[in-house]
Amino acid sequence: MTPGSFECRSIILSKIMDAETRIRQYLADGQLIQLATVHNGRPWVATVYFVADTSLNLYWLSLPTRRHSMEIMEDKRVAIAIVIKTDKPVIGLQGEGTVEVVTHAGTVQGVMEKYTAKYNAGKDFYNNFVRGTNDHRMYCFTPERFSLFDEVNFPDSSPVEYVP
Repeated sequence: MTPGSFECRSIILSKIMDAETRIRQYLADGQLIQLATVHNGRPWVATVYFVADTSLNLYWLSLPTRRHSMEIMEDKRVAIAIVIKTDKPVIGLQGEGTVEVVTHAGTVQGVMEKYTAKYNAGKDFYNNFVRGTNDHRMYCFTPERFSLFDEVNFPDSSPVEYVP
């Protein structure tokens, strides 16, 4: 098989499609992300519960007074990490992208339906959001790139880079 050949391109495309399928499954099954921010050259990592949408965006709830929330307001570029499998061979997902505060009521409602189904928590968030009485904010991570470290399914080519 020669680089650039049809067979080579088909194998690469198949691997990318398989990586996307696995990323979607890992995001659906995962519960916690490590969220990395930076401010004035000082890094910070926070752990947050999340849900994902069909576009691979990740959503979480947090108080705007938390360090990571305040740093996002200064610099929307963040990185995330999700541990999928803690023993060897390793499976983990890293990503880089940007974060915005979610203000659209329809988006909040849809995300909270997923959130409450996944965690059995947050049932009052949407109503409090509409009333303007919620202390927490909803944040959305929009990925620019994922790196899938999956030594189980891609033992010879991990990490697999995926751009949504």
